[in-house]
Amino acid sequence: MSVTVRQRPSAPGAGRAPGADGGTGAERGRAVRPAAAHTTDGRTARDVVFYRLGKKFVDHERSIPEDVRSVLYYTLAIGHHTGVIDCLEPRLATSRVVFSDVLAALGAGEAADKLRGIERFGEIELKKEHVPLLKPAVLAALEGCGTVPEPGTAAAGLVVAADVPSWLEEFLFLLDEVQCEPAVYAMGRRVS
Repeated sequence: MSVTVRQRPSAPGAGRAPGADGGTGAERGRAVRPAAAHTTDGRTARDVVFYRLGKKFVDHERSIPEDVRSVLYYTLAIGHHTGVIDCLEPRLATSRVVFSDVLAALGAGEAADKLRGIERFGEIELKKEHVPLLKPAVLAALEGCGTVPEPGTAAAGLVVAADVPSWLEEFLFLLDEVQCEPAVYAMGRRVS
């Protein structure tokens, strides 16, 4: 898995959001732990990671024990997708300190409340219907940081954002991926 670490250079004289520098130097320099070592415990979690749906696959019938097949058929009949497994890949990570600064940069409102669900519940899901709520708030926060989003394509693999503007830019790319591709969603988690 490729990992890209991003930090925006400070523009001279640009207005910065509180904490937009990404916290202490120690916080900025610390890399996020490997994505496989994650739990959502609020006391020990140090990072926030957003995962993107990478692929889905179906667990074939032959691997389902005979005694639970009737349960599987029932759940499929009522609309549950038992046996379909979503493979989520880490896409955007940062420290909880930077994520807290992101929430402050977003200010009060529904967008910040949606993302604040990570701190409250340990994880959130972002679907297409959340993009119109989040995208304008992220663009406004970038403007408040004195940053203009750079046109381009999202980095392949995991991006570790070391500051608020880098996180906001990469999050915009993630929102575009969710909005433009069918059946794609993202999940944000508080992780240790």
